[in-house]
Amino acid sequence: MSQTLRCAIIEDEPLAQELLEKYVRRVSFLNLAGTFDDAIAAFTELPALAPHIIFLDINMPEMTGIEFLKALPSPHPVVIMTTANPNHALDGFELGVADYLLKPITFDRFLKAIGRVRERFPAMTEVSEKPVPQAASPMAMLQQDLPVNEPGFAYFKTDKRLEQVLFADIEYVEALGDYLRIFLADRNIVTHLTIKKLLEILPAGLFVRIHRSHIVQLQHIRSMEGNMFRLSSGKELLIGPNYRDEVRNLMKKWLANS
Repeated sequence: MSQTLRCAIIEDEPLAQELLEKYVRRVSFLNLAGTFDDAIAAFTELPALAPHIIFLDINMPEMTGIEFLKALPSPHPVVIMTTANPNHALDGFELGVADYLLKPITFDRFLKAIGRVRERFPAMTEVSEKPVPQAASPMAMLQQDLPVNEPGFAYFKTDKRLEQVLFADIEYVEALGDYLRIFLADRNIVTHLTIKKLLEILPAGLFVRIHRSHIVQLQHIRSMEGNMFRLSSGKELLIGPNYRDEVRNLMKKWLANS
């Protein structure tokens, strides 16, 4: 039997509050423990409700969501922040929030956030969203290999904004001096970051550095011939001389007919 996750909503906008309540009720393993339009009242009453998850609005009068989170004693419930302003996301993640939902919140984005949070509760053995796909997505498979406190994504500065990148969506990365170009299924982004720093962020075992200028996600390698990889997009990348032994040893681990 699956575990039920109790949720509390702290949201002063009636329409956003109503929408979140509706979404919670549509997911069978979620239970709405309480709804608040006042952060101060919520701060007093939350301990008695003992929620697993808090949906916390950032922009509220008297006490903002950021102020609320800073005042919340640790350990505290998993927090998913809601906001109309994506520029607030960095503040929230520095405080350890699990995810943030940008208003207007869609149901599919809500489900993605819940999926990430659910990984923190290993006692849950069933996924019973209505309806639920039975096939595991690349994101779900990726999250199984992540520690429970890792969300499976990161935010990268691009020009004047922060852009969310799911690790599962990365095909490969190319170093451009002190910048990186990250190639995704539907786009690519350029960010000011070193390849060494990125390797510290990416989940170990899912990515491999094949050249001083390239990192590749293993699931996107379609074939290897000589010292060349062909990726799922058709892109061909050279395996650098200093990385060939490591790459070949890694490939042997997955070789079916060794």
